[in-house]
Amino acid sequence: MENSFINKYKSRIIDYLIPIVLSVIIATILIWTELSTRSGLTLDDTAFHFHRFYDTYQQIQNHNFSYFQMNYGMGASGRIVNALYGPFLAYLMGFLLLFCSSWLRFQIVITYLIFIIGGLGTYHLSRKVKISKTVSAIITAMFLTTGYIAYWPRSNAFNSWGAVLIPFVLMQGINLLNNHQKRFSWVSLGIVMAIVAQIHLLSTFFAILTLIPFFIYGLVLSKNKHQMWIDAFKAVGLFIILTANVWGAFLLLYPTNQMASPINYSPVLTALNLSVAGASTMWTSITEVTLLLFIVQIIYVLFNFRSSRLNTFVTLEGAVFLYLSSNLFPWQFIKDNFPAVTGYLQFPNRFTVVAYPLLFIGIGLTITEIIKNHGKKIGIIASALAIVVVLFNVRADFNEINNNITYNKGITSNVKEMKEQGLDVYIKKIAINSPDYLPVQRKIKSSDVTGILMSMAPQEKNFSKKNLPGGQLQLKWNEAKAKLVALPIFIYRQSQLNVNGKKVNPKLNEIGMPQVTAKVGENTAILSFKTPIWFTVLLYISILGWVIMMIYGVFRLVKIIKK
Repeated sequence: MENSFINKYKSRIIDYLIPIVLSVIIATILIWTELSTRSGLTLDDTAFHFHRFYDTYQQIQNHNFSYFQMNYGMGASGRIVNALYGPFLAYLMGFLLLFCSSWLRFQIVITYLIFIIGGLGTYHLSRKVKISKTVSAIITAMFLTTGYIAYWPRSNAFNSWGAVLIPFVLMQGINLLNNHQKRFSWVSLGIVMAIVAQIHLLSTFFAILTLIPFFIYGLVLSKNKHQMWIDAFKAVGLFIILTANVWGAFLLLYPTNQMASPINYSPVLTALNLSVAGASTMWTSITEVTLLLFIVQIIYVLFNFRSSRLNTFVTLEGAVFLYLSSNLFPWQFIKDNFPAVTGYLQFPNRFTVVAYPLLFIGIGLTITEIIKNHGKKIGIIASALAIVVVLFNVRADFNEINNNITYNKGITSNVKEMKEQGLDVYIKKIAINSPDYLPVQRKIKSSDVTGILMSMAPQEKNFSKKNLPGGQLQLKWNEAKAKLVALPIFIYRQSQLNVNGKKVNPKLNEIGMPQVTAKVGENTAILSFKTPIWFTVLLYISILGWVIMMIYGVFRLVKIIKK
């Protein structure tokens, strides 16, 4: 009895240790240059997200909360970002910053977090579909060295956070598919989807697209379709409760403000290039060995589609998403006829966050089938070939990251500030010129918004800023004569501005900066954001929902342990 208990938990511990150790090893290899030189890197999206997290860190540290208006990060400009972009994750990252004395340490910690979460998700997804520990480890290694996961150390792009969550979404997809055997947990489905929405909203769209085929197929197989529909609506209801703060913020801001869109990119130039293999698995390129492995997998399934319904399903769905992500899809036509689609999607290669894990799981199922039908020796050869793919990808991705660091001096220009103890110096040095969510007054190109921001930046030094209780932002400046002055802050419809003790309704420039009449001598402006009661109610509903789910999770865990 005692031995069986030990063996039971020994197996579970091993099932967690394998992906964690593997993830740490791969992450260490890919960021070895950063670790060995102790050089923090300012990558493509580093400054934008670090400003977001710095804002919540300061809110927590100073006990001065402002859910919408950013009074610390983003140049202490009052602009809104976190409320619309992964709000709860931003606060979790702010809390994590309390324990990190430098941006270098923080950057390294979150890199390891991404790889560990992605590794655990992929490994347990593999085990869920009855793939052996060894093959699951290989599939996990392939996932971690391909696409947006490996792209994180090269860019700090937040699509990577969406990518690490897709394996957990696919676990829910497997549950939907197997609903005819065992009723799926609507609580688990609602929680997983809500977590995705609280981290990266666009990834929620990809997650929904991913689950629709699973749900339809599961519904076809289900013996109790009525109950499956009821459970699906329950999951949607739970999702709505847990994300009330997310969709509530959009309902509050978008009907009353014209928001600037992110920087536009050509979908043709940002699609995955399947015509010519690249030097890495990142962004728009894919290595020859990975592409060849996918082609072999698709061919295998086409000739053996009856052998495994699950393998056929995940491979074909993965192939569809791979096609959507690639330059083989007519993205130029979509751009010309449906510009809004490409405007919000930005990069077609984002579809790989779904394509890659689906295809890798298919590969794992194929290796499992080969071992079952043709013996372990053939299976070992297939596994060895998969390991070769992993090694090629590790080498390719390491070279890509290392070359990017070596040859792009812009990445390493702020190494000293990132290494220093304290977080303020780096944040004050790195300006944010991204247009996301700025309250523009007319339809304007995102590149033009960036240009205006850069032209207004030199005026910042004329103003001193101070945070007041209640999430208010104070500006002070001096003028030699009375004149019209553009303040380095942003006004939304819900914002309130007081200048020299009087509430004003100022004229705004193209990107939402107020122009006020300054008096001779010292001037004071106070910016605040008026949050309606209905949104506050939604925020508390969301928080209460998460608290209840955590308590529920603890009880479930205790129950499992007792068994």
